[in-house]
Amino acid sequence: MKKFLRNLFSGYLLVILLLLLELIAFVVVQFFIDDIILAINNQINNEMVSLIVSLTYLGLRVVIFIVAFIIFFKIIAKQEDPEFKIPWIVGMLLFPFLCSILFLIFGNHGLNRRDKKLVKANIKAYEEYCKISPRRQERYQHELGKALGTVNYLANTTGLGPTKHNIVKYYKNGETFFPDLLEDLEKAKEFIFIEFFIITDGKEWDAVQDVLKRKAQEGVDIKIIYDDMGCGGTISSFTPKILGKYGIKCLKFHPFRPILSGVYNNRDHRKIVVIDHQMAYTGGINLADEYANEIIRFGYWKDTMVRIQGPGIDNLITVFLQNFSLASREVADYAKYLEYEYPWCEEPGFVFPFGDGPGGIDDALIGEQTYINILNYAQDEVFISTPYLVPTYSLLDALRNAALRGVKVHLILPGIPDKKLVYLVAKSNFRYLLDAGVNIYLYTPGFNHMKTVLADESLGLVGTINFDFRSLVHHFECASLLYQTPCLKDIKEDFLEMLEQSEKVPANFDLKWIQKRICALIKLISPML
Repeated sequence: MKKFLRNLFSGYLLVILLLLLELIAFVVVQFFIDDIILAINNQINNEMVSLIVSLTYLGLRVVIFIVAFIIFFKIIAKQEDPEFKIPWIVGMLLFPFLCSILFLIFGNHGLNRRDKKLVKANIKAYEEYCKISPRRQERYQHELGKALGTVNYLANTTGLGPTKHNIVKYYKNGETFFPDLLEDLEKAKEFIFIEFFIITDGKEWDAVQDVLKRKAQEGVDIKIIYDDMGCGGTISSFTPKILGKYGIKCLKFHPFRPILSGVYNNRDHRKIVVIDHQMAYTGGINLADEYANEIIRFGYWKDTMVRIQGPGIDNLITVFLQNFSLASREVADYAKYLEYEYPWCEEPGFVFPFGDGPGGIDDALIGEQTYINILNYAQDEVFISTPYLVPTYSLLDALRNAALRGVKVHLILPGIPDKKLVYLVAKSNFRYLLDAGVNIYLYTPGFNHMKTVLADESLGLVGTINFDFRSLVHHFECASLLYQTPCLKDIKEDFLEMLEQSEKVPANFDLKWIQKRICALIKLISPML
C-alpha cells in the first residue's frame, strides 16, 4: 500500500496509464483501422467526404508501407548479431505498422544522438588522464601473461586501463558491506560520489542519508545519481529537492516521462560509491534493506561488493562522472578529480574497474565479450554466479564451449527466484548446458543476486552485469576485473561455501512440453526488448 500511494502521488501511475493509452492507439491502428474506416464510410452520405477519407486512408497506408520498407532493409543492413535481427524481421513481415513504431522506439541498442555527442566530449575530456605510457604498457604485457587479451579488449573499448598497487577487499554479503560503507563515509573530507540503480527507504538508506547531510554541512562535495525507474515507488520523487536543501547534488537518471521512448530501456544499473581518493566500492549491492537481510525477500539475499584503495579508484571516478554528465547534460570536470598521486602499495595483482553502456563506446557489448573472454581464459575451472540466465546466444555458447574444452564450469543460480517467469526461461537453457557438461546449482538459502566470476583462481570479476539481455545490451553497467589479487582467494572460498549450500541440477533435467512452448515465445521477443 505504501509503495502504491507513493507511485500514485509521484505521478508514476499516471505516466504508466498514458504509456498504455499510446500503445493501445498503435494496436488499434495496426489491427482495426480497416474496419474503422469502413464503418466511417458507411455512415457518411456525402460521396466527396467519403472519397477524401478513403484517399487519406490510402495515403496513410502508402506512407506506412514506405516506412516499413525502409526500416526492413535498415534492420538487414545493421552490423549486429542475427539473434537481434530475426525477431524484428519476422515482426515487420507480420505487423509492419506496429513493429515500425516499436523499432523506432526500441530498435536502437545504442545511445541517442545527443547522448553520443556528450559521451564523445567526455572521452575527449578524460582520455589524457587515463592514457598508459608506452613504457608501462610494455611492462604490463609481460606481467599480465595470458590475461593480456582480456585486459587489452577492455582498454580498447572503454578508454580506461589496468591499475596496479591497489588494496582490494571482497564482501560476500550486505551484512559485512554496509557497516564499512558507513564508517568510510564518515571519513570523507573532500567529495562523495554515489550511483545506484535502487535506493529504498529503510534502515540502510536512512543511515547513509544522515551521514551525507552532516558531511554536506561540513563542506564535502556530494554527488548522487539514481535510476528513476529503478527507484520508482521505493523513495520519494522529491528526493533530489530534499537533499538539495543540504547542498547535495542529486539527479535522476533518464527520468520517467509519459512518452514511448527507447530511453526507458537504457537504465542506470551501476552501483558505485567513491569517497575522496581513499576508497571506492562497486558490485551488485543496492542501497536497500533486503541486501543487508534486514528484511526478508525471497529467502536469504546473497550479493557481493569490492572495496578498492589505490589508483583503480580513478577508473570508477571516470565511470561515475560519465553518467553524472549524462544526467546533468554537462561535460564533467575530470581534471579536478583525476590529477591525484596515490600512495604506493605492495599488494600484487591488477585491478581494472570499467563501465559499459547501451552500445558501449564502440557499439560493442563490452560486458558480454568480457564474460566470453574470461571463459576463454579458463583452462581448469570457472565459477559463475548470476541471478538470471537469459543471455545472448554467443554467451550461452561460450559456457558450453568452456565445458566441452574440459573446463569445470560451475554455474550458480537462485534457489528462490524474484521473477518466476524469467526463472522459467532460465531453466529452459539448462538442457543445452547440461548436455555439454556444465554443472548447474540452485542456491537453496534464497536469492543470489551476485554477478561474480572466477576463472582458474587467477582472473575474476565482481560487478553489476547479469547474464541477460537487459544487462548485456541495454543497461549502463560496471564491474571490476581482478587479476592475481589476494582477494581472489576470498572469492574462491565464497564460491565453495555456496556450492555446499546449493542443490545440483540433475543431468537428466528437462522442462514439460507446455513450459518449453512458453519459453520459446518469450525468447522470440526478448532480443527486441
